[in-house]
Amino acid sequence: MSGIHWSEMMSVGVPILDADHRILIGLINHLHRSIGDAEEYAAVGSVLRSLEEYAANHFDREERMMLAGRFPALDSHRRTHAGFVGQVEQLQRRYEADHTSVCARDCLTFLNRWLIDHICTSDMGYRTSLIGHREALEAGGVEPLVDSAPLPDGEPNVDWRRLKVLVVDDNLNFREILSTILEATGVCDVTMVEGIEAAEAALSRGGFGLVISDWHIGDQSGLDLVRWIRAAAAPVAAVPVLMLSAYEGLERRDVALAAGADDFMSKPIAAGSLLDCLARLVSQSRARS
Repeated sequence: MSGIHWSEMMSVGVPILDADHRILIGLINHLHRSIGDAEEYAAVGSVLRSLEEYAANHFDREERMMLAGRFPALDSHRRTHAGFVGQVEQLQRRYEADHTSVCARDCLTFLNRWLIDHICTSDMGYRTSLIGHREALEAGGVEPLVDSAPLPDGEPNVDWRRLKVLVVDDNLNFREILSTILEATGVCDVTMVEGIEAAEAALSRGGFGLVISDWHIGDQSGLDLVRWIRAAAAPVAAVPVLMLSAYEGLERRDVALAAGADDFMSKPIAAGSLLDCLARLVSQSRARS
């Protein structure tokens, strides 16, 4: 079973919707790459959660544009969108009940068929209603598909475009899942490394506003990276760190915080929860500086 490869035949002629579709396809391709991976079930959970949030936001954008463009088949499109969201939610419920009951292959046949048929068939129907239609294009906006809650004390949301993020994880698929979520939010500068030495070298060059590190990095520990960061000279020592782990438990959270991490999340992750956490860490870092 191969992944989905974007081609110009999939283009609906509206750049912002094409960009949305590319990111959705990217999430699905992460499922393809996770088959047989050591963290397959964590990847499945993260992709399902992200896909659920992401698709809902994309569909909302698409429907706003179709409404403004007076697309005659809007109601039919809405029903199709609702059906997709319902099926993803059903998979998510199965996963939450027993994560071993849903593997990557279980999701892919449905997702591949639905997205290819929908993008290449149904979505082509609204091209004439949207292309060149000023009100429809304005209705789409340019906001990120996955946004975070406002920061505390009435401060504005994080300017994700100016944020430089370092992702440290020895699992390529999970690094790319995180990168996809961040880039969908507007982060333009994401550096991904798979080892502690590479992370230390990147941090020494400076400029990072956030670090997301896995607990286990090959035969090394992300805790050692956190300790190195906190022992480093400013400004590296003050960089917020989020620790991730495939294992849950308050004990792991306590250990991570004691080592110097600013927060801890267990895999699988949801895009919204991840971004809310990162926004809070940026806010706290801003308040300390």
